Amino acid sequence: MKKILVIIALLWSISSMAQIKSATLTASGLTCSMCSKAIYKALEKVPFIQKVDVDVEKSTYSLQFKEGANVLLDDVKKAVQDAGFSVASMQVTASFNNTEVYNDAHINIGGSTFHFLNVPKQVLQGDKTFTVVDKNYLTQSQHKKYKKYTKMACFDTGVMGACCPKDKTNQTRIYHVTI
Repeated sequence: MKKILVIIALLWSISSMAQIKSATLTASGLTCSMCSKAIYKALEKVPFIQKVDVDVEKSTYSLQFKEGANVLLDDVKKAVQDAGFSVASMQVTASFNNTEVYNDAHINIGGSTFHFLNVPKQVLQGDKTFTVVDKNYLTQSQHKKYKKYTKMACFDTGVMGACCPKDKTNQTRIYHVTI
């Protein structure tokens, strides 16, 4: 029993070493350069964002996060929404250190929990980019296509529940992602 607990603690600490480094988001609802500027200013105010670069033509924003910062993707989404727009897609890049992922795996990355969907079993090493497939990070039709990859209720609620691993706290925010 002691060996099992040590192995679980070791696996948890290894997955916890993953760190979110950057993200690229596409905003929707923009009609002019002033719209892009409103989102840019809103994103600059998010405390864990170090740098924002904008591609006005594509309505995309490249975000660099402060090293070691606790990145909350919902705060990024909220900044875009508070500026009067919505997130059409978001890709996140994180640095991994031998982290095993597979379909329905729950992995802690930089203080947040990520539920991987439609992912073959693999070990992530180095920088890897994944796509957030939660509600309000994609179109409704795109979000629905990922439902077939899990039976877990947390996909619909966005919070951990009875379906999630027992070592997690219920009602904790969980992000659903795919590689």
